[in-house]
Amino acid sequence: MKFFSNIILSTIVTSGIDAFSPLHSYRSTQSALYSTEASSDVFTVTVALTREDGKNDKLMQSISGHPTKKMLENSMNLNMVEMSLIEHADGPDLEKFQELAKEDPSLSNYDYVVITSPESAKVFGKEFDAENLSTKIAAVGKATKSALTKLGFEVDFVPSKANGETLADELPPVKEMALNNVLYPASDKAAETIQDMLDKRKDASFRVERLNTYDTVPVDYDDDQIKVAIDDVQISCFGSPTAVDAWIKNVDRALNIEDMDEEEKKKVPGCNGNVIAVCIGTTTARRCLESGRWHANDIYYPATNPGLDGWTDSLFQASGDVMEKCFWGDDGW
Repeated sequence: MKFFSNIILSTIVTSGIDAFSPLHSYRSTQSALYSTEASSDVFTVTVALTREDGKNDKLMQSISGHPTKKMLENSMNLNMVEMSLIEHADGPDLEKFQELAKEDPSLSNYDYVVITSPESAKVFGKEFDAENLSTKIAAVGKATKSALTKLGFEVDFVPSKANGETLADELPPVKEMALNNVLYPASDKAAETIQDMLDKRKDASFRVERLNTYDTVPVDYDDDQIKVAIDDVQISCFGSPTAVDAWIKNVDRALNIEDMDEEEKKKVPGCNGNVIAVCIGTTTARRCLESGRWHANDIYYPATNPGLDGWTDSLFQASGDVMEKCFWGDDGW
């Protein structure tokens, strides 16, 4: 019986937000927390927001303004805890990127520059002036477009879904019968999806120059953060595969299994920190699954609406399932 989950899913659909296809999940009732500040009838779900410092605000706002939060305010409380898992560093190609900005400030040798994250937009904006630019700009999604717009850049293309696969598939060629040159400033850890798919396009010719302008590095939690992660957190929101890897690294340290074989680690109880994974999109969800630390039913993601809105929808679906599991127990689930 999925009473709470059905209420939440109904609210998501009727509020005009695209429905998603979550992988239903729950966690042990032993980890349930109840708010000490609210009525004993209010169930508290503790959620870790793991983006880098200063970049969890939009997710917090999306959660706070979601219609489900208001509807369930007398029965469920979300305790949101900021626990950044990654921080940014210079990428190996940053100097080359800076030299390019000096030699060709208008990027006249390129038909497109492809920007796939707000951080990439930030790095791009430090080196290039919007007034001098002559190339077209493609942004992977609304958040990246917003970051570019705030820096004064005009975005020419955003794909129908906020992921690299869709961008590479839908990017309209500037030149139908000639080579389209694409500059792709990226994270050092980003997959090669965009350049590989553009290179294989049959309807047009693309040449991609990728420069890894920044890197994402894991944050090591201190003892207090480790305690919260292991003892309190029930749901962890992951915004990238790097964040997933960083979470696993911290859990391994907490469980003292860092030196174990990878296959043996997967057999250790609680090897994912006993949390439900709520992911921003399919790439991050896939990383959770491939890690072997989560069952498929413990991973939630917006299959048809990747990005902030879908991420928030997935969080409320997961929260409802956590609450319902604790309410009904194993036999009634």
